[in-house]
Amino acid sequence: MAVAVISVGFGLVCGVSAMADAGFRAIGQPSADVTDDVSAAAQRTAAAFWTQGRMTGAAGDSGPGSLIEQSAAVKANASPAATAPQGTPTGVAFSGVKTVGALFYTTGTQNHYCTASVVDSAHQDLLITAAHCVYSTSFATNIAYVPGYHTGTRPYGTWTVTSIVISSRWRSAHDPNDDVAFLAVSAHGKSQIQAVTGGLVLELNGGYDRPVEVIGYNDAQSEPTRCATRSFEFQSGQQEFYCYNFRNGTSGGPWVTGYNPETGAGAVDGVIGGYEQGGLLDWASYSPYFTSAIGALFHQAETAD
Repeated sequence: MAVAVISVGFGLVCGVSAMADAGFRAIGQPSADVTDDVSAAAQRTAAAFWTQGRMTGAAGDSGPGSLIEQSAAVKANASPAATAPQGTPTGVAFSGVKTVGALFYTTGTQNHYCTASVVDSAHQDLLITAAHCVYSTSFATNIAYVPGYHTGTRPYGTWTVTSIVISSRWRSAHDPNDDVAFLAVSAHGKSQIQAVTGGLVLELNGGYDRPVEVIGYNDAQSEPTRCATRSFEFQSGQQEFYCYNFRNGTSGGPWVTGYNPETGAGAVDGVIGGYEQGGLLDWASYSPYFTSAIGALFHQAETAD
């Protein structure tokens, strides 16, 4: 497939050759999507809320609402008749990378976390995760991001969220093809997060069948999990990979092409989510396929930033 490359901020977004730059901007009008701005007071509350004890006690990936809670419980405990294909790899724990971290948040009185990653952007302050981590019937609260989080440590600090952008289709109908969110985080002094951690390049229309490195925070382990595997088409608009050990907490974990294990660099063309909000089995996980609609959502986040 012929591919055109479009410059967006400090990264590159790839699209089919028929998508001109002007057309991409027209698709990404802010009115198409939903932005939730987090007040300065709420950011201060979030920063104070996430003590080390609350972080280590948070539940992975239960999410804001019964729909996600049911999905997470089944993913953790299901014993289905179906079995993983022979040769399915197993994710392994590692000490993490700068570009990927744990995303902590509250829903009501419950403390949870998902996975998120830094994505290259013009203002160098955007994260990408699954929309179901931050919105069900309302937005999650006390959201804070810890890049490189492992064994209870915060090697690059805690970053509070200033705004959340989701698709209007996710808000109205929980469309699995729109289970993606972009979050802006506040600066530390004069430093934006991308200057501290680096970021992943957002990739669109890169194809379903390709090698990927997937990283997620599995709540059965004190360190993140990574797996070198291969993505493929599950159905139109949804991609899938096979790998054991992706359970609660891994939602929002990036699917990285061209992964550099030393720096965490590469391109993100999926996040665990979408069908069954990421999947009910620990060896089969899903993501929305990243088309120009995801590019429009990203552009909305840059515009709102």
